[in-house]
Amino acid sequence: MTLLIVSLIIITGLVFLAIEFFLVPGFSVPGIAGIVVIGYGVFMANNEYGALGALVTIAVILVAAAVLIAGALRSRTIRKVSLDYSQKGTRAGDDYSSLIGKTGTSLTDLRPAGTAIIDGKRCDVVTDSEYINAKSDIIVQEIEGTRIIVTLNQGR
Repeated sequence: MTLLIVSLIIITGLVFLAIEFFLVPGFSVPGIAGIVVIGYGVFMANNEYGALGALVTIAVILVAAAVLIAGALRSRTIRKVSLDYSQKGTRAGDDYSSLIGKTGTSLTDLRPAGTAIIDGKRCDVVTDSEYINAKSDIIVQEIEGTRIIVTLNQGR
């Protein structure tokens, strides 16, 4: 009779863990309840059957947990709550490092962002905090990733 009770306690704990893996995203009440109930089942097995009974119970629990985790990883639920790392339709940013030192003309007021023609190409640019009027001569000072940083060209 006690073997049946211990088995039912452990099965109940595994059911709680299955609910946690398959239905509830994250770690919450069913997961904690499953761990507590399984721990109680191992404690009961140790009291009734000694250390060997507890070890056999732990071995059975580990095999059942491995099957449960393998099933969870193959389930549709895990796909719904996990991140998709595929990068479809993306491309690397343009390399603007060749524009450093080139001159151009601002098309719009740069306060501090705007549009300019540099090396014959229309570019989105920013200033280093100064206001530059439209149709002013500018020079590219530096590039930070995809940001083109310009200043007023004092040389013209």
